[in-house]
Amino acid sequence: MRTRSLRWRLTWVLLKAVMVAWLVWMGCQVWQQRMERTGLWDASLRDIAAQVLGSMPDGLKALPARARPPKPNGARDWKMSFQVWVDGRNVVYSPAAPLEPLKPDFRDGFATRVIDGERWRVYSLTEPQRGITVQVGRSKYQIVNEMRGWIAWSVLAAALIFVLFGIAVWGVIGRSLRPLTALRRTLLERKPLDLTPLHAPGLPSEFRPLVDAFNGQLERVDNAVQHERRFIADAAHELRTPLAVLTAHADLALRADTIEEKNAALQRLSAGVRRSARLSEQLLDLARLDAGAGPPPLLPVSLSELVVLVVRDFETLARDRRQRVSLQSEPCTILGDVDQLGILLRNLIDNAVRYAGMDGQVAVSCLHAVRDGVRGVELRVSDNGPGVPQADRGRIFDRFFRVPGQSEPGRADGGSGIGLSLVARIAQIHDARIEPCDGIEGRGFCIAVFFPRAPDPAG
Repeated sequence: MRTRSLRWRLTWVLLKAVMVAWLVWMGCQVWQQRMERTGLWDASLRDIAAQVLGSMPDGLKALPARARPPKPNGARDWKMSFQVWVDGRNVVYSPAAPLEPLKPDFRDGFATRVIDGERWRVYSLTEPQRGITVQVGRSKYQIVNEMRGWIAWSVLAAALIFVLFGIAVWGVIGRSLRPLTALRRTLLERKPLDLTPLHAPGLPSEFRPLVDAFNGQLERVDNAVQHERRFIADAAHELRTPLAVLTAHADLALRADTIEEKNAALQRLSAGVRRSARLSEQLLDLARLDAGAGPPPLLPVSLSELVVLVVRDFETLARDRRQRVSLQSEPCTILGDVDQLGILLRNLIDNAVRYAGMDGQVAVSCLHAVRDGVRGVELRVSDNGPGVPQADRGRIFDRFFRVPGQSEPGRADGGSGIGLSLVARIAQIHDARIEPCDGIEGRGFCIAVFFPRAPDPAG
């Protein structure tokens, strides 16, 4: 479907508005002119009758009534006709006057008659002393003809005005839209990844909000692109080291001289593969969260049951490290996405198990709580490991941040610094409050996540 340009639409709408206004004005003027001209014509007929009557000499009774001469050519163009009657005889008359009386009853005053198929406006004036009656008339054809002439000139003038007005509006709109055309040309000439804000000097104020909104979108896209570039660069750096380690362990296993050396190298290789798989999984989770078109639908989820399932998944790893994992839970239901909440729990518990160390302790709790007058559910995962210094706790949720001085840098992923950033991102999606705190018996580290507005399980 073909769409007309804004320039054409504005010009056409303005022309139609002016045309409607002119038609209304023209109708009023025609009515007013008709009323005024009728009054003027009546006054003119009255004045002419008085003048003709005053100019008639005495002795008209002696004049014979003459026969009607042929009507002259162009008789309809005569603007006025008169007759002078004496004792029932038409003794004086104008060339265009009809043969019969203009006003047969000869009463003084105005009348409208049909003579020779035409409507006439006539006036009769009598002087009784001399017995003279003057009748003056004018054909309605003259009124209509003059009105037609006036309307024709008005229409011609209006057409000229409409043409000039349309040209002026077309030109003004075109000049006003030139900055927009220049802006379009600038966009077409831009490189694909040029996200600098647009500058459009002279742009009409009506288009300024559109350009501002577009610049805001460009800024958001630029931030997203920069964010993805940093993410890809950091991810490539983080993957390069594990892959190099895996290659080294594989080379050691190939060059091992004894079964014991080969088994030791293969064990280190297997551990490296697990760490690389964990890193890849977290990178994929992070990319999936960032690529989401919008927040997922939040449905009632039993957080307490989900905590039990995830803790059981880490029983083997905790047993290998001779760790004691305690769980304190009560029925807790929140609004959330079960897949994202599972990622959050796995990262928190994996973080605690890895850094509690051999013979360490891990405590997981899921309880109802009230924060600042808001009822909700608080999830806590604590350990008694080396902990995180107060100075670094504000940065532990940054991507790829590593706590200096730890034997295993990072927290939730064994070295990449991705796990807690995942936790923070998922907490933000669920409108949850997350904060670091001290671990078990004042040692180690703890992460507390508060989910507000939890539905009532009894309801």
